[in-house]
Amino acid sequence: MRIGYLIDTNLVRPDRRPLTPPQLAGALDAMIEEGRLAERAGFHSVCVPDRHAARACAFPGPEQLLTVLARETRRVMLATFTFVATLVHPLKAAEQLSVVDNLSRGRLVTTVSRGFLPAFWGQFGIPEDRLLGRFLEALRIWRRAFAGERFHFAGDHWDVRDGLLAPAPFQPGGWPIWSGGNASQAAIRRSASLADAWTSDPMPMTDDAFRADADAYRERAWEEGKRPFVVLMRDGWVADNFEQAARRFGEHYARMTRFYLSHGDLPRNPGFRSPEDVTVERVAPHAVMGTAEQCAEHLGRLHEELGVDYVVFCCRLSTGPSAEEAREQILRFGEEVVRPLHARYPASDHAAIPAACRW
Repeated sequence: MRIGYLIDTNLVRPDRRPLTPPQLAGALDAMIEEGRLAERAGFHSVCVPDRHAARACAFPGPEQLLTVLARETRRVMLATFTFVATLVHPLKAAEQLSVVDNLSRGRLVTTVSRGFLPAFWGQFGIPEDRLLGRFLEALRIWRRAFAGERFHFAGDHWDVRDGLLAPAPFQPGGWPIWSGGNASQAAIRRSASLADAWTSDPMPMTDDAFRADADAYRERAWEEGKRPFVVLMRDGWVADNFEQAARRFGEHYARMTRFYLSHGDLPRNPGFRSPEDVTVERVAPHAVMGTAEQCAEHLGRLHEELGVDYVVFCCRLSTGPSAEEAREQILRFGEEVVRPLHARYPASDHAAIPAACRW
């Protein structure tokens, strides 16, 4: 089991006032510093989301921040979490990500998804119909491009004429692909066919619901001749006691949960039907919050009882805590939780992890 860190690329703006250019530049520097600190703290990876069409968005997409972190880090795996593959021509995206793979000397993983926020597609004038077809064609083009030869592709959504991926990926045959998809059983099973790992988001769900999703993925992965690899995102905060963690982080997590509930993204937990149902007390069991012992127990249970192979941890959301507090939390969570868990569990020798990062 290994634990990575996700940088939230939305700005923390409690007063909702626009940032001045110097303030924005400082916020960008702070996000880069989070990546450096995560490596220093012992996290296995640094992950970057895909964000667009919001004033709070600082790094609009993972490519730029990952390019910087490829030069600013030496050991951590670098990952998109996720890259929305329906927004940009897949060969253009592959070019930019291949630069990251080369700068990092083969430490790149891409989690890819179809996406779910209409504002993203509207930002770029992308039709919102037949998005699954657009997503599947994008992955087909990536696989063709990873072969290293010129190729043609005539699809319903994307075309490639005499295309060549240059530079070629540092990792022979291309970097590992993780699939984001837990909106339906079909999407979960598709992850096994298309990717090296299945990822699940941090939204509250029952253990039984997660087991059903994970089992559906594992069953299809074995059918495809692949060894399953399950990735789960978790938000949280370590403190001297649970009450401190819940007070400092819990309301931010509850606000995020209400946002996703309003977009219909909590179908697997019948306990949350309306925003009033989402309280700090009720969402707390679905986050990694409390003392170091409580956080380690939560993460260990995910691995030992639910079969989670990899956890992506996030401690700063768009409403807070502040960047300064997040930097302190990265170092504390790394020292008190991540390093002991990494010492307890062996490193993963799996195709989902780049060869350079199997530590």
